[in-house]
Amino acid sequence: MRFSYPVVLSILLATVPCRSAIQTAHATERPESQQEYWAQVDQQDWTAAAAAAEKLVAATREKAPQHPQMLADVLILLAHAHLGRADYASAETAYQEALSIVQAHASATSSALIEPLRGLGYSLAGGNRDTEAIPYLQRALLIIHRNEGLFDLSQRGILQQLAISLTRSGQAAEAERQMQYLLKVDEHAYGRDDPRLAPTLVRIGSWYGEIGYFQIARAYYRQAISILEAALGSNDPALIEPLQVLAASYPRELLYSTLRRRTDRQRTLMSADGARNESVMLNPRYLDNEGETALRRALALLDMQPAPPADRLIEVLLQNGDWHQIKQQSEKALSYYRRAAALSRKEVPGTDTGIAADSRAMDISSLPTPLSFPVRVYYPMPLQATRHLALPADQVDETFVQIEFTVTRDGTVEDAKVTDHNGSARQASEALEAIKASRFRPRFVDGEPTETTGMRNREIFRTPKAESGD
Repeated sequence: MRFSYPVVLSILLATVPCRSAIQTAHATERPESQQEYWAQVDQQDWTAAAAAAEKLVAATREKAPQHPQMLADVLILLAHAHLGRADYASAETAYQEALSIVQAHASATSSALIEPLRGLGYSLAGGNRDTEAIPYLQRALLIIHRNEGLFDLSQRGILQQLAISLTRSGQAAEAERQMQYLLKVDEHAYGRDDPRLAPTLVRIGSWYGEIGYFQIARAYYRQAISILEAALGSNDPALIEPLQVLAASYPRELLYSTLRRRTDRQRTLMSADGARNESVMLNPRYLDNEGETALRRALALLDMQPAPPADRLIEVLLQNGDWHQIKQQSEKALSYYRRAAALSRKEVPGTDTGIAADSRAMDISSLPTPLSFPVRVYYPMPLQATRHLALPADQVDETFVQIEFTVTRDGTVEDAKVTDHNGSARQASEALEAIKASRFRPRFVDGEPTETTGMRNREIFRTPKAESGD
């Protein structure tokens, strides 16, 4: 199975490869000559860190014949900085040079190979070259197993990235094996009932969700919640994240159904002759109550805190609002949106943005403005637009339908009309009906929902070049 979904890997991709690489490399060794570099890394100013590393590389090249490993080490520092600023090509170049140096002066199983191999894997994956990344990540794992043991915790980031790359490369079964091995590593280190296991359970659950196995995903989320409750109590803030992802799995499953991607619950929804029924979509009105209960509980846990993180509080309020908006319960949704809007409107001293949040909790001058524009929370994608998404661009002809519409103060759509298209009448009709059935988080002005006119949606339809007609 290959990831062709236009869905971002949510939780798994939150484990940023560059941070993992930097934390594991030279974590306790910071020579005086590298102080400028590490100061910039601590500030996460990757551009400045790269500049400092360039100086180190230039100074060390003169000593390279006598101290090749020293040059490899600073090249790795440079590569880490490039990775931190998502310059994957430059990171690859620096890691590759470091790897060549180490391979020329060390054995094939030397621990010195781990960091450049890991970094190359992360760099290639970051540049969407997952198939090339896989051998480097696998080789790094083999060296860790040989030198540090089968359950060494330093391999956790590699296992996660390897699972992501394998999944993107159409090797979901092997990816699952890596995710299960990650769980064994953590269980070996912490035990099966340790709360430190919860984040890994959440990541594994999210992986299953990304490939459409939502029931399995929820089992992992529930396990994380159960472990945290037993160890920390039912009111611990650590429960908020697994409650959020448990709830989010239901709208995500709904999204997959609108894309006509099979989920584990839909694999039995087949026609009598066994053919896939592409028209089947989940009904947004019937989201499972488990998700709503989880969101209410997450919000209650935040409200219990004397100074809840403002960004998390707004996030959970919006998630509650979106839940009800998807279910076409506008009044309930607006009550959550209004509270989020009130938090985000509190003025910040010394700024003129008017954007803020709960001043008890944090400096909120940099918070986003999630209610300053309409956000689509449900969209039953036209059937014809879900076809042929995985085909390369050179194998399809694309047509479009552009629609203009108004988002009302309660998040529904009015006055939708086709303003331009070069496709068929059927495509135009499907695109128009999809917009009319969609739901939005409305725009807020001065703390109240406001109608937004002149909204536009451009739907793309892909047809294989060999096909003709409608």
